[in-house]
Amino acid sequence: MDNNSATRPSSSLMMQNNISRRKLISTISSISVSSCLLPQSVLAAPPLTAEEADNFQARAERAFRPKPARVLRPRMNLDFAVLLMRSSYNAVDEIDIVAMDQFQRDFFLIRQAEYKYYADSLGAGAMQQGDLADPNYFDFISFAQYATISREIISPPVVFEEQQPVEVPEGEPQQFNAVVVRRDPAVRNSDLPRIHTEIVGGTILDKLIEKFGDTASAIPKIEPGSRPNPETLLAAIKQMVNLFTLSGFAWDGSAAFENGQFCITFISPATLWSGQSLNARKAVLTNDFALKTAKTLVTRAGYKVTNDTVKYKGNQEITTFNVV
Repeated sequence: MDNNSATRPSSSLMMQNNISRRKLISTISSISVSSCLLPQSVLAAPPLTAEEADNFQARAERAFRPKPARVLRPRMNLDFAVLLMRSSYNAVDEIDIVAMDQFQRDFFLIRQAEYKYYADSLGAGAMQQGDLADPNYFDFISFAQYATISREIISPPVVFEEQQPVEVPEGEPQQFNAVVVRRDPAVRNSDLPRIHTEIVGGTILDKLIEKFGDTASAIPKIEPGSRPNPETLLAAIKQMVNLFTLSGFAWDGSAAFENGQFCITFISPATLWSGQSLNARKAVLTNDFALKTAKTLVTRAGYKVTNDTVKYKGNQEITTFNVV
């Protein structure tokens, strides 16, 4: 066991102790605080600009990025595609690293700067813009989302100001209140990527259990903290992979346990290009959704994932990890 694990705040503890923006809305939604009352050092990172999103450095990075793979991939189940995107967005909201109005603007500017390069590389008619079930579009939008998340999660402030919408009568212009958001100062910045991963993985696993729990496709149940043998753990991971595949995440998927290591392989996954591209730019967080979900499954079973890697070979996404 990691000697530091006892001192690390878990995502659940963080959420219990943290005054989330949802609670802030209900308790101080009527308060408007001018940013001039906040020290400059605690304001959120400068918002992205259109020029920065498409500057020389950004263009150079695109030039060395892997080209989008022109491989046949299945259409994703729309609910599953939405789940992957929404769980990642909501996790950003929960850990309070950036004003969500700024996050949405930055996300838009990255999408805007990246879209033409990606679409031209795929070729005319290769994807339907805005269609999350289209794996080519999902690959793009998931890249843009995690590129934005990785930008915002690096050394975020503990306190920042956020513009939050207020209820107005139908037909009236939308209005906003400036609200100060404060993250639990006990949570270290270095823990935020792990906490984000835990929240996303937990949301995905819980939804799979909710949707398939009473069917023949259910993930085999493991008693919390029971530390089952590798064969029992593998059976649960295999079925998790099957549900990803059933949801259109990839053409095929498999899981194995060899030489003390678990291995998950997907053929032509919906994150084939984005995963490689995020790895190439050394993103703090990547869209390794299967690994995030497997980590939650393993952690609930009483183990801890170590030595995890996600690599790409041809049209395969290969995830490996150990458990202790």
